[in-house]
Amino acid sequence: MGAQKAASRIVRPLRGIKAVGKPRPLGEIAYTTLKDAIVKGDLQPGQRLVESSLSGQMKISRIPVREAIKKLEQDGLVERLDKGGFVVKNPSIEEIEETFGIRAVLESYASALATERMSDGVGKKLDETLESYREALARNDIAKMMLLNNQLDEIIFTAAGSKRLYALINNFRDFISRYRKLLLTCLDYAAISLSEHEKIVEAMKEGDPVKVEKLVREHLLRGKNILIKDMKSDGNI
Repeated sequence: MGAQKAASRIVRPLRGIKAVGKPRPLGEIAYTTLKDAIVKGDLQPGQRLVESSLSGQMKISRIPVREAIKKLEQDGLVERLDKGGFVVKNPSIEEIEETFGIRAVLESYASALATERMSDGVGKKLDETLESYREALARNDIAKMMLLNNQLDEIIFTAAGSKRLYALINNFRDFISRYRKLLLTCLDYAAISLSEHEKIVEAMKEGDPVKVEKLVREHLLRGKNILIKDMKSDGNI
């Protein structure tokens, strides 16, 4: 009887309640917040970063904001002005060339691997994502198209089945997202990107890794050229 009463007093874990974990330093939170804003395009190239305004908006002191900005400078996402202060950095032609060149090598290889390991389930996910992309394009929903571009990449890179390759590609995700936002605002590029992704997926379903690798390289290098041309015409580089 006593054992039964003791058992009834045992506190069972409540569903949906998880460990809180260790609190993150404010400098790290400020860094992540500002980095996400730059990558998503909420903070535009050339936009000034004012410590007092940022700290007030984030409701923290200026010290963690200052730490975050210095770290972003090391990442190459912001730059110091000669007269003082910081602005969101415009990517240079060299940075764009390098980033897209590395992407062309890694992503074309990952796509070829995914083609060799293609399954009906992966094909279905790609088709569904492309259909959602068409709907987003019809609405000119750039934020949604960015999300779906990332989703297409995630499906393909996961299907490649290489953790090491996935990690290498993942190191460039922030830069990729930043350029993708700039690209999708270029005239007609969103429609071009959709058409090229449709051809890539079709070649994957045909089981032709050589064709897929070629199409992915062409897609990325075309995007690079469009981006550089557009930024030059706007006087940003």
